[in-house]
Amino acid sequence: MTADLLAFSFLALPPAAEAVAVLLTLGVGGAAGAGVVAWISSRRRARRATPPGRILLALTGDGLPCAAIDAAGRLGRADHAVVVPAVLLPTPYGLALDRASPDAGSRALDLLEAVERRLTRAGVQVDGRVVQGRTRRHAIRRLVEQERHDRLVVPAGGPEEGGLSADDVGWLLAHVDGEVLVLRAGPHGRVATPTGERPARDVAPGPASTAA
Repeated sequence: MTADLLAFSFLALPPAAEAVAVLLTLGVGGAAGAGVVAWISSRRRARRATPPGRILLALTGDGLPCAAIDAAGRLGRADHAVVVPAVLLPTPYGLALDRASPDAGSRALDLLEAVERRLTRAGVQVDGRVVQGRTRRHAIRRLVEQERHDRLVVPAGGPEEGGLSADDVGWLLAHVDGEVLVLRAGPHGRVATPTGERPARDVAPGPASTAA
């Protein structure tokens, strides 16, 4: 086996098995084995230095679209990516974009925390936020412009399904660049209502909630 193939084989091993394989290589391969170990170490340092991917999950605030949330969680696990759930909060022109009405802000935070709990139970890193805009489309535009991401996941189906309407989905595909996953739940898809107490916190938990 060549040194490159051997190194790639080690990278595929779990840490404990990798440690045993490295010790055997050093004992048998001498200088060649030392070169393989150095190559593996440099590759692992490069991996750690690369920031994880980010998957945006845009939520309308009309309930918990469980199918879309779970799909984002599966993508996050498969890609070792951070899932960024973002509740879209339309804010009237009479209010500044970093100030929502108390009732709307409270509902958005309740929803966000329910989504964060569901994704955390799925075993992914979560970085949630509330994104304000003059309209829902404006909030989506601000989200994708201000947040680094690899793909965008959006639920579809209208308010009764906790998703975007067909018109909003069409606008999104026409105006938002990059990879977009639009998911409409099947006939047995569930839209839950967030429940439970939440600790007090500001209405604007992330940078996308600040004024443009």
